[in-house]
Amino acid sequence: MSPDTLPRGDPASVGRPTPGQPDGPGRTPDSLQTMTFLEHLEALRSTLVRMLVVTAVATTGAWFVSERILDLLVPPNVGTVHYFGLSEGFMIRFKVSVVTGLMAAIPFLLAQLWSFVAPGLFRHEKRVVLPVLGSSTALFYFGVVFAYVGVVPKTIGWLLSFTGERMTPVINVTQYFMFVAKFCFAFGVMFQLPLVMVLLAALGIVSPHTLWKQWRYGVVLIFVVAAWLTPPDAVSQCMMAGPIVVLYLLSIGLAFLLAPKRRRD
Repeated sequence: MSPDTLPRGDPASVGRPTPGQPDGPGRTPDSLQTMTFLEHLEALRSTLVRMLVVTAVATTGAWFVSERILDLLVPPNVGTVHYFGLSEGFMIRFKVSVVTGLMAAIPFLLAQLWSFVAPGLFRHEKRVVLPVLGSSTALFYFGVVFAYVGVVPKTIGWLLSFTGERMTPVINVTQYFMFVAKFCFAFGVMFQLPLVMVLLAALGIVSPHTLWKQWRYGVVLIFVVAAWLTPPDAVSQCMMAGPIVVLYLLSIGLAFLLAPKRRRD
């Protein structure tokens, strides 16, 4: 080979892939996409617009079934709920539509957030984030369904049990819906606890041994948060805190299972 055909530049760079070029044999690309500040703002604007449009469409679709949803939310032991203003009937259907639209749009909203964040993540980080987003969505919906099916009816039945034979409760529809919506949303948020704990243990931020040693403080904190999120009665607090405590203990077990794998990595 003549000197004119020899590669020029740093000898250590011979055979090394240049930025923006595909990796060589046996290599996997793991580079970040470069964007200017204005390009980031434009991407954020497009993401927010898509999220607002989808939420508006879902809310509009939920309007047509909002009356049916209200009927499903009122169990037989409650009877008939009432509204006390001329505009309250319209406003409660609007609130039901907004909440239902947001609940239905959560997977798409998370996907849009993912599409905005993904260009700034390495490939190995993307492999972690995608399962986390899916698990978070599933846990949220599971918490909402668990609250609606198993907790809300029992809580309402217990609260109504204090009325005697001569007392008939007059339940306002807006207050009732906000009670149920708050309860279900709180369960959906609290059911994220196992995912958060497993992530903290997998990242090495919290040791599973520490979690187990401090389980008493964790249980107390769960009851404090449950008391803040639920109505001011002991039954509602216990019905929220009980399942969360079980999830907390299961999360510690999962953290112990992940600890050997992290040490090998």
